[in-house]
Amino acid sequence: STAVSQARGDEPKRVWTVLELLRWTQGYFERQGIDSARLDAECLLAHALGLERLRLYVDFDQPVEPAERARFRALVKRRSVDRVPVSHLLGSREFWSMPLRVTPDVLTPRPETETLVTAALDRFPNANASFTVLDLGTGSGAVALAVARERPESVLTATDSSQKALSIAQENAEALGM
Repeated sequence: STAVSQARGDEPKRVWTVLELLRWTQGYFERQGIDSARLDAECLLAHALGLERLRLYVDFDQPVEPAERARFRALVKRRSVDRVPVSHLLGSREFWSMPLRVTPDVLTPRPETETLVTAALDRFPNANASFTVLDLGTGSGAVALAVARERPESVLTATDSSQKALSIAQENAEALGM
């Protein structure tokens, strides 16, 4: 009987699928007051599984193994309890269609910062001309690297009072071949 099986502990453990984990985590993050609950859940689960976010929806009915759930659970805890930004948990953030390494030593590039890049590019409309650009407080190098990508003939100087930030910016520039 079912009651006897449950008493003996014979009932199989719950199998969590990708979609079930996303739904549960989104609700949990919403209850914790995290504004981007669904996006955060997707990014963290994709990271824990070693997948691109799109694969979560292609493989939505796939079971998630206990070791993968444990990695995911640790990320969810750090995001919800410790309020660690997703970019720091993942170690990167996309900005201007460029993957940038981020750490607690730099601010996370925000989507609205792309408005600053657009304004800078509007000031230098000729993509083939050489401009001199100074980026003060470069952090991860997001703004300088975006401008350098769009205005390759320009001379850019990126500075920061933090040596650790400059190291991150340099790593990003090298990773992007700039």
